[in-house]
Amino acid sequence: MVRRIREFNYSLLGKWCWRLLVERDGFWFRVVAARYGVVGGRLVEGGRNTSTWWQDICALRGEEWFSGHISRSVGDDKHTLFWSDEWIGGVYFRIRFSRLFDLSLCKEESVFDMCRLGVGN
Repeated sequence: MVRRIREFNYSLLGKWCWRLLVERDGFWFRVVAARYGVVGGRLVEGGRNTSTWWQDICALRGEEWFSGHISRSVGDDKHTLFWSDEWIGGVYFRIRFSRLFDLSLCKEESVFDMCRLGVGN
């Protein structure tokens, strides 16, 4: 018997948040991306026609107990977006280097792809 249903629900929603963050090649990421769309490499949070499940996921992603306890390690990961993810210093590169971002033709590339293009040299 589950006595703390709210905490149990948060833990399951947290698991979905995590999976959608790290399994971008996975089936469910592709399903959600097809349903709600992807802008700037991120799943669109939705609008009026979103499911309650997706609204809860989006709300949870912004809560401190979830976002404050996860971190991203770039490593050789191909899923860290160069301009749109916080991966150095806690500030998006698109904000820190806004003029350079405006000039860039590669706005949705991963760190891996940017290094492959020669930006890392």
